[in-house]
Amino acid sequence: MTRSGTLMFRAISIFSILGISLIVQAGALNAASVEERLEQINRMPEKSRAETLEKEARKEGELVWYAAMASDRAAELIKAFESKYPFLKIRFQPGGAGRQLEQLLIEHRTKKQRADIINTRRCYVGVMAKAGAVIRYRTPLRSALRDGFTDKEGFINGIYAPPRVFLYNTRMIARDKAPQSFEDLLDPRWKDKSGMDTTDYDWLASLIDYYGRGKALEFAGKLAKQQLNLRRGPTLLAQLAVAGEFPVVVDAFPEEIMQMKNAKAPAEFVFSEPFVAVKTPTTVSIASGAPHPHAAALFSPSQGRT
Repeated sequence: MTRSGTLMFRAISIFSILGISLIVQAGALNAASVEERLEQINRMPEKSRAETLEKEARKEGELVWYAAMASDRAAELIKAFESKYPFLKIRFQPGGAGRQLEQLLIEHRTKKQRADIINTRRCYVGVMAKAGAVIRYRTPLRSALRDGFTDKEGFINGIYAPPRVFLYNTRMIARDKAPQSFEDLLDPRWKDKSGMDTTDYDWLASLIDYYGRGKALEFAGKLAKQQLNLRRGPTLLAQLAVAGEFPVVVDAFPEEIMQMKNAKAPAEFVFSEPFVAVKTPTTVSIASGAPHPHAAALFSPSQGRT
């Protein structure tokens, strides 16, 4: 290769490296700009902030919501939101919390962002934040949310925290025979007759909060010896219980049971004694690469409008 050819090759290589570096930097800046832009808007006076969000959201026209929530319950929120903001269309993608988390992280890694917002378990927010897949969203209206529904950093914006109850099949168990307390679950008659979600970390956390770590883990160990019917997902567990696979579910959601009752299914629930386990708040997070960040900001519970 001639000297001039060598110099040309080096020049092309340098520019190629610079080009790749600029692309990577641009991607990082774009991810940061979502948080920075919304942070700027949140520093505006209340009226100006609301007007700016709506103005920019009108240009976006839609938002994509990854929701770990039953479609019928999400439909109520979507109806209320779209009636308030008729210029916005919500594209709803339902699914389990774990699956939604995996999808968001894949989109973030591949820079093929589709989701604007994701609602999921609070315990997953740290994973998303560490990966850089979600942003801090801090408006002055966050102060209206109750204790436990926000964090200091701005990643947590809770929307609801449902209780956990005992579900029982009314064709298999009379109400006065159903378990009433956590201690009741250890009775030999419930051996191999109780179902539980394999991913219900919040349930164990509630026991630790109430009893303390030592006693809670001791109880969990005794309960494990009851040959629990372990499945993934509360909806599946509830369906199996009313189908007669087992008569009791330890950690069911009362709203799902109410829906089953309305459909004439043999389902009922009991609030446990001596306390009712409560799921940590389900949160709404804005994706760091959200294609429609202003619409997503309007949807956030901390905006106080949905």
